[in-house]
Amino acid sequence: MASAISLEVDGLVETLQATRGLEADLRRVANGELRKAAGLCATQLVGDLRSAAAGSGVPVASRVARSARVKSDRLPSVSLGGGTRAGRYGAPAAALLWGSEHGPRGEVNHFAVPPSSGYWIRPTVERFKGSGALQIYRTAVGSILRRWRLI
Repeated sequence: MASAISLEVDGLVETLQATRGLEADLRRVANGELRKAAGLCATQLVGDLRSAAAGSGVPVASRVARSARVKSDRLPSVSLGGGTRAGRYGAPAAALLWGSEHGPRGEVNHFAVPPSSGYWIRPTVERFKGSGALQIYRTAVGSILRRWRLI
C-alpha cells in the first residue's frame, strides 16, 4: 500500500533565492580575503623551505628550493619543482626534487647526511603546521564566518 504526503511550505522559493545570493556575495568577498591570508602563509613557508634546504646538507636542495613559488589559492599552497633549471647540468628542479628530499634511490647516505624520511621539505612542513603563520589564515577564516554570522 503506497501512501503519499503533500506538504506546502510558504516562502521556500524566496528562502532558496536569498541563500543563493548570500553564497555569491560570500564567495566574492571571502575569496579575496582567503587568498590574501593564504598568500601570507605560503610566503612564510617558501622562506622556511629555502632556509631548511640551505641547512639540510643536501647539495642540490638549495638549488631545488629556488623553484619554490607561492600559488594563488584560497588555501596556503606552495609549488616546488617544475621546469626551473636547478641541476649542475641544467636538469629541471622537478627531476631533482625527490632526490633532494629523500636521497637517491638505492644509495643510502649518498649526501653524507644521516638517512631521513625527509631532509628538508617534510620537517619544514611539520614545523610550519605548528607555527604562527597558520594563525593568520585561521584568523581570516574566523573573521569571515563571524562577519556573515555563520558562527
